[in-house]
Amino acid sequence: MTKMKRYILLVLPLFLLLTACAAEEPDFEALGWEEDWTAVGDLLAVEPPEGFTPEEGGAENASGVWYAAWSAGEPEESEPFGTYYGAEIFLLVQECGSEAEAGSVVEGWSGFERASFSRGETAAREYAGQTYETALLSPVPGADGSPYHDGAEAFAVRGKLAISVELLCRESFEADREAVLARFLSGLHFNDKDKED
Repeated sequence: MTKMKRYILLVLPLFLLLTACAAEEPDFEALGWEEDWTAVGDLLAVEPPEGFTPEEGGAENASGVWYAAWSAGEPEESEPFGTYYGAEIFLLVQECGSEAEAGSVVEGWSGFERASFSRGETAAREYAGQTYETALLSPVPGADGSPYHDGAEAFAVRGKLAISVELLCRESFEADREAVLARFLSGLHFNDKDKED
């Protein structure tokens, strides 16, 4: 299990217990969003990634940290990892107090990944008007037994938003990792209305 996923699984339930209030559903029509997109509050919406299914519950908010996931392939069980798939996409979005704070959050998230995966060469790439730092991932020898073999990641700061996207894949997953990540990032639609500093 990657450090990021372990962090999410440990911290998210606590946040959810502390924040029992449900967010209002955004006005999709006013925002120009399609009904089959996954809304992350009123911050952004995600087009359905080709070949992936949204995991149950949609986007969940835990004290300002939004989490959503999509999976491809049949679920399998692994001890102590739990349920895993042919591939999964994880999206984290946090509303911060400033752009500098968002940058610190992104740096922290990025650090979690280094324990389980090594990064290939990083590159700044733009998708749908947003620039991301992207990289391919390969497993660190002797890491903690995650069933995922490799993947890809992207991090960005957009105003006061910290954004993390992680694609984790089993060795048998045949799709091109960079292409899957690119399609996902191209399907993120941000609501910048009233979000400026």
